Amino acid sequence: MAEEKDLVETKDEKEEQSSEQIRDEVEKKIRKEIEKKQEKQETMGFYRIAEYLKTEHKWENYLFVFVSLVVMVLGGMILAGSLVVRDSFPLIGKHPVAFAWILMGIAFIALIYSLYPFFKPAFPEFKKITWLTFAKFVGDSIRVFLFIAIFVLLFILYDSLITGLLRLIL
Repeated sequence: MAEEKDLVETKDEKEEQSSEQIRDEVEKKIRKEIEKKQEKQETMGFYRIAEYLKTEHKWENYLFVFVSLVVMVLGGMILAGSLVVRDSFPLIGKHPVAFAWILMGIAFIALIYSLYPFFKPAFPEFKKITWLTFAKFVGDSIRVFLFIAIFVLLFILYDSLITGLLRLIL
């Protein structure tokens, strides 16, 4: 009798342990699904763009782009002659064209420097690109030109038919 009670108790304990394990597994699966849904929501749409801009590109980069564009425009205006530097202006007045080119160069370097973080994630993607072989390129190009030629011929044929019909009618 005592052995039977021990067997029944061990069976009950095993059943409780297995039901606890099942509950734990189900809870883990539910947590994983919730995490996946949250990740999907985070990677979708505006939230992803806003988060990217907040973390990767702070407002300083936007200001730097704006300032470099303004400086580039000012250098271009000096080169075009629409913005004139007086001869009496110290250091710049004697050589406005040289100053404008230096200004343009510095602004261009600043623009590249400020835009680099925006395009940095794209560089690894360029490595994944596989280009056509020359034979495949030539074959596809020939197909495109044949397709265009067929459509040109069709339009010429339709035009001549419609023109002939209109001449008969009028």
